[in-house]
Amino acid sequence: MQEAEPSRKQFFGEPNKKRKRETGGSTATTLPLSKAARQINDHSDQAALLPSQWQQGHMLDWMLRPFSTEHFIKHHMDQRPLHISRQQHQTYFDGLLTKSDIHQLLETQQLQYDTNVDVTSYTGGKRRNLNHNGWLETRTGEPEVASAATVMQRFEREGCSVRILHPQRWVEPIYKLLSYLEDELRSPVGCNAYLTPPSSQGFAPHWDDIDAFVLQVEGSKRWRLYAPQNKTDLLPLDSSRDLRDEELGKLLLEVVLQPGDLLYMPRGCIHQAQALPQAHSLHLTVSANQHCSWADLFQVCIPRALELAIEESLGLRRSLPFDMSRHMGLVHEGSDSAQRAGFSNTARQLLQQVMDQMPLDAAADRLSVHFIQQRLPPYGLTGEADPADLELSSDSKISMVRPGIATMTVEEDCIALYHCLSNPRVLHAAGPDDKPEAAETADGSPSAHGRLEFDLGCGEVIECLLASHSSKQLSFVLLEQLLDSSESGVDVFEFLSDLYSQGLIHVE
Repeated sequence: MQEAEPSRKQFFGEPNKKRKRETGGSTATTLPLSKAARQINDHSDQAALLPSQWQQGHMLDWMLRPFSTEHFIKHHMDQRPLHISRQQHQTYFDGLLTKSDIHQLLETQQLQYDTNVDVTSYTGGKRRNLNHNGWLETRTGEPEVASAATVMQRFEREGCSVRILHPQRWVEPIYKLLSYLEDELRSPVGCNAYLTPPSSQGFAPHWDDIDAFVLQVEGSKRWRLYAPQNKTDLLPLDSSRDLRDEELGKLLLEVVLQPGDLLYMPRGCIHQAQALPQAHSLHLTVSANQHCSWADLFQVCIPRALELAIEESLGLRRSLPFDMSRHMGLVHEGSDSAQRAGFSNTARQLLQQVMDQMPLDAAADRLSVHFIQQRLPPYGLTGEADPADLELSSDSKISMVRPGIATMTVEEDCIALYHCLSNPRVLHAAGPDDKPEAAETADGSPSAHGRLEFDLGCGEVIECLLASHSSKQLSFVLLEQLLDSSESGVDVFEFLSDLYSQGLIHVE
């Protein structure tokens, strides 16, 4: 009988099992969720904006009013919960979604259980999922379309919550909100909608792997927020399982959200919520910062850094000492021998050679490509155009049609330009189970979806276009500048015609 190969966890054990090091500062007050939650009132005399009045580039400011995005990033993001009360503006989130809209979605969009909709309840410390129309014994394992009548009956009569996953695929105002946020943040933004009956709770206490912005749309809901018991669970990269009451940490905030209110929770903030007795509750959870940590960046670039360092460093290719097992390993962990110190010093020196090869720009490009391929198509852009309509002169001003819609990489013998204009809206935030085409090919490289190839000589021209705007506004580039930046033999006019036909550039 062949013995099983030990896992990485068996080899290395729990990280920092004997000697833990705190990160993020020298005192506990600098740790996430160590600061008190903040509660403020929005006393602005400015009326709530309808979705038709939203301004592209200012959506996070709109959500966080009276705070600015800059203030939020400095004082709240990754740090502590924030509650913004809008008693004077309870219509602030009107126009996003209603209970009737959810009923209509169920009736018209063929929503599938587990993929598009969840029906669930949480009573007596136990969560119950009812993602089926009939008896469990009759399920075939195939995706089942949710019956609107069954779902709403369970909501009205059995106290079940209804969660609509990714409503931006079908609901225009939510699509507009998320698309504008993705334009602004340059990172993935998601959304789920939660419809909860009076006096009911749909989910057990848990934490998520996303930063959550809760937008209370209808009714009221009582939220309880807790810190995790272990510092290793701060800013987690994965969501938790359902937690028991004894696993909850310090209570950070207990608050009732009213219509128009916003609640921000950093990743790892344990939470549970219950609708008040008076009426049903409807809220949206807008999610951000999923898989957007430094750890995610390093997971991309460290393996490549090691490959590059191995090519350059003879030391990394030298043989390990024969007597390594006499001084290294778990049984020698407490030893202070000279041989052990010398081994550790050599390892640190070699590791520095790996760090010196870190391809940070290439890794950042890889994450940018992944975002471009996963994000929503930009709201309000029509896409392809007739190149015959393109008129250019020496004083023509050219820009991308919107900031953040494209990125470039150098791949073997070409420039690859990735854009999101052809991304399918109905597949936004799709996982491997409900997205037919993969975002990457078998070798790990990005797929051809929304991908254009150009000669290497076009690189300077593309860089000039992509670098000509900031996150919130576009800056035009003169055609003369593009001609000056191009290499000999590059047909700038043909290149611009290709971009124009894809709907990627605007010309004045």
